[in-house]
Amino acid sequence: MPLYRSHHLHLPFLRVDRNKELRGLYILRVLRDLVNQSTFFFMPIFLYQSGVTWLGDVPLSEFQRGLVFIAGYFLLVRLVVLLTSIGFGTYTSRVGIQRTFIFSYLLRALLFACLYFATHSLSLLLLSAVLDGLQASLFWSSYYTILSQHASKHNIGKDLGLLQTLLQTTSAIAPALGGVLAGYFGFETLFLFALGATLFSLINVFQVQIVVLHDKVSRAEFFHWLKEARFDRLALSYVGQYVNDATLFLWPLYVFFILGTVEKVGYLYTASLLLALTLSFLIGVYIDTHKSKRPFFISGGILSVLWLLRMQATAIWSIAVVDTLDKLTANFHWLFFETLVLRRSQGSQIFSYFVYREVIISAAAVIFWLIVLLLVLAASGWQGLFIIAALGVLFSLLVSDGIRSKHVGRV
Repeated sequence: MPLYRSHHLHLPFLRVDRNKELRGLYILRVLRDLVNQSTFFFMPIFLYQSGVTWLGDVPLSEFQRGLVFIAGYFLLVRLVVLLTSIGFGTYTSRVGIQRTFIFSYLLRALLFACLYFATHSLSLLLLSAVLDGLQASLFWSSYYTILSQHASKHNIGKDLGLLQTLLQTTSAIAPALGGVLAGYFGFETLFLFALGATLFSLINVFQVQIVVLHDKVSRAEFFHWLKEARFDRLALSYVGQYVNDATLFLWPLYVFFILGTVEKVGYLYTASLLLALTLSFLIGVYIDTHKSKRPFFISGGILSVLWLLRMQATAIWSIAVVDTLDKLTANFHWLFFETLVLRRSQGSQIFSYFVYREVIISAAAVIFWLIVLLLVLAASGWQGLFIIAALGVLFSLLVSDGIRSKHVGRV
């Protein structure tokens, strides 16, 4: 659900942690986000239109049918992640991260193949949700494990700032590209592009050198960690981040209702990202050199207020202003958040930390999408979602790096 380097920008610290593994991982993530921002960015619109069609006989309004279908789709995705994360974690410990990456990308390619044909088949659309959950369960824990292993503890902010700027450079281009493909040629062409890009990026998986894992995961250990009260705040911060990201994922659909066309949504999102792009890396430098969390708390408060202001954004200029302010503030807030998360992870059980993090997030996601279903059926709609997202951002303020408690590398 939810989280960027142009050679034209002469930014400092471009050689942060001269590390082949990090460079390979950055390329892997940038290629992946090219697909995410060009294709998954428009998934809510595609699923909404599919829901209106496939649930045509259900006695609900068109708006309710579309959002119920979206909520059901992502409920299924996250339920799959919840049920498979620990099992796939055991599989990854046995066969290694590189094989897991390959398996994940093959499932991801199959996902886009199913979406290509899903316009005429509800069963393929539901199968794509299962495949999405499986590939996500395989990929993200391994990805964050490598990132945490190779990022210097003193340069995590700059490493993540560099990555975020790379990703936002991609994100600034991809929505416009996806909007053109979907708007002028149809969603089938967009999914075909995603399939080709995924198969191409699979080549880079073989270039990433990955160390052998010695960490083991188990349900017993996960529940043991959960019983430690000191980690309640950390778990709630994960929940808050997901709620924000999931609601933000639905934001393009809200904009689509106002603007009316897919390509305009892509153009507007690209414009707001370009305005925020150049700050990302400089923010990473700031985080490494300033240890105060006051700006983190201030940015969280601003993001919460922006979610409430979205309820009043009903014109193109108000949407553009809110979007730009959100990008500028979110650049700092979520980069600071991820920096604290990675610092907390660095210890003897990095892989377990991220596997269990996915389990916690997925459990929260299942509850979140059930709440979305209830809000839609109760006709609360966007206002209820935006209020929940505002609360989610406030929950993210509970994160800490764990240094004071000396429980690093633990959930």
